[in-house]
Amino acid sequence: MKAKFSLIALVVLLSAGTIFLAFPSCSKVKDATSFKVKRRLPDRTFTIDSISHLKTEQLLYSESYNANIDSILGANNGLLGNVTFYLFQVSVVSPSWVTLDWLSSGRITLVPASGTPIEVATTTSIDPLTKTINFQIKNLDVASGINGPFTLNLYGNLTGPIPTGSIQMLLQSGLEITINPLGK
Repeated sequence: MKAKFSLIALVVLLSAGTIFLAFPSCSKVKDATSFKVKRRLPDRTFTIDSISHLKTEQLLYSESYNANIDSILGANNGLLGNVTFYLFQVSVVSPSWVTLDWLSSGRITLVPASGTPIEVATTTSIDPLTKTINFQIKNLDVASGINGPFTLNLYGNLTGPIPTGSIQMLLQSGLEITINPLGK
């Protein structure tokens, strides 16, 4: 039993020594032990009806959410790192023949309870033959902005009229939470 305990102690000491030699600073150890958790937000289907007036930018969709980040912060006091978006994708669902030739660019804003919009994703060029947009997501920590009620707004720059009376669209989005087991 004593030999088994000595072997375990030796393995622990060698492991600790290896970690300290491989990672000479505390920040590198913290970075090596942190990990990311992805959480999809609920998919949202929405309809864009025929727009009678054209302007450079049009609000295409707006949805309110309510997240309780305080419960995550409280349960993991000091362990929670950045909260960022990792996914914003908008697709045409129907009619099946419609592409995105009526849209030249778009952006997504997050409006927290404080009311100051934060641009979280953009797309500057959209292939007119495609049915799906994958937005470029800005590397922003949005933990304070999504703590409680917030709204996501989808804006688009139209190139012309919408090709039909209404188009059913799908918005997919997701959050990525960085966990730091050794604290910040």
